[in-house]
Amino acid sequence: MNEAVKIVRDFYDESVEYEWNRIAGRPEFLLTCRMLDRYIKPGDTVLDIGGGPGRYSLYLAEKGCDVTLFDLSAGNTAFAETQAAEQGLPIKTVTGDAREADKLAAGPFDHVLLMGPLYHLLEEPDRIKAVEAALRLLKPGGLLFAAFIQMSGGLVFVLREMPEQIIVPDEERFLTPLVEGKSYGGASFTQAFFINQNEVLPFMERFPLEKLHLFGQEGVLAPNEHNFMNQPPEVASALLDLAEKLCEKEEYLSWAEHLMYVGRKEGKIQERVEDEVQKEIEYYNALPFVFDGFIDVPELNDGVIHLVCTDKKPANPAKKWVPGYDFIVCKGSERVGYIGLRIGYEGGIHGDSLYYGGQIGYGIDEKHRGNGYAVRACRLLAPVAKAHGMTKLLITNDYNNAASRRVCEKLGARLVRAARLPEWDALYKEGHRFENIYEWSVG
Repeated sequence: MNEAVKIVRDFYDESVEYEWNRIAGRPEFLLTCRMLDRYIKPGDTVLDIGGGPGRYSLYLAEKGCDVTLFDLSAGNTAFAETQAAEQGLPIKTVTGDAREADKLAAGPFDHVLLMGPLYHLLEEPDRIKAVEAALRLLKPGGLLFAAFIQMSGGLVFVLREMPEQIIVPDEERFLTPLVEGKSYGGASFTQAFFINQNEVLPFMERFPLEKLHLFGQEGVLAPNEHNFMNQPPEVASALLDLAEKLCEKEEYLSWAEHLMYVGRKEGKIQERVEDEVQKEIEYYNALPFVFDGFIDVPELNDGVIHLVCTDKKPANPAKKWVPGYDFIVCKGSERVGYIGLRIGYEGGIHGDSLYYGGQIGYGIDEKHRGNGYAVRACRLLAPVAKAHGMTKLLITNDYNNAASRRVCEKLGARLVRAARLPEWDALYKEGHRFENIYEWSVG
């Protein structure tokens, strides 16, 4: 272990509780969790390299993920183990150097978080080793979340927390490369590497990754973090919403202290192209079903996406299935998701149960989320529903599925009942589903 790495390890061993509290409830943690939630689902395997005392690890474990925390500091991993035990959360921990993570952790993983090591490895070859080790532990098609401290972020911190540092002569070691548009690696709060914003993408482009996002983890809230923390909940929530909308815009990246790159590892992943769509249609058309009562559905197209009907399902009382249509959502020749319409079914609450049923079900593939395809697909189904005499459709979504709720809101659907009781959390972790119910008027 070289001297710089030892300094970093000792620093974190001595500041475990500070690091645990540093991001709690703050924009960095809240906005990053929103991005993680877009892709990481219950049951996914996650490796959190450089996860410190475990804020993100425990958040994802509570969500139902299989999490391994990997950190340089034995103090951090021990603290995370204690917190996990107190909260009844099953996480695994490994103590070691990120450059050797693939030798110490047992993969592969659906997702790898690399939030920490790239802050402290001062030499580029070492940063490359850390990314390569992370990628060796990541499944083909899996996602890497890699975080950096940026040069402008160091300036934001100084201006917000300790402006008097600007007159300290030793601060020139950081200010000179800042003015010259360069990166800096060396003494700071510990041994740290601050990257120039314009160097992040060129660095990540050397790896077999498809870029999905580059965003500011605090967004525009970093300069006024203390003011944000003092806002009432409704104002803080609105500020977070605004920060999320702006966090990937290049002109606002420099407002944040940390940048995160999200990329998909190249390799065999599920993609549907035109010939595969045709095979799926042929498969369903060959099934020996009688489709009494169904209408012929031409390709539904809004100029951005089109729906291809792959299945017209009859009722199956034995399995409690209702009649319905299944569609593949396509952009050009590529599948971007699926959507289904259930007919002859009132939906809604089944007795006093907390299990609900909707008349539209949809899912957009991970790499295509955030482009409005679910809203477009729902609108394309409206004429089919009306042809069957359905003018009001019920759409349900899991009680913690914020993305699906936003789809319903953009459609103008009315929230009929919200499943948001805190006492349901424990049951949800056991696999029970509690859903919000929206009513959408289609004419």
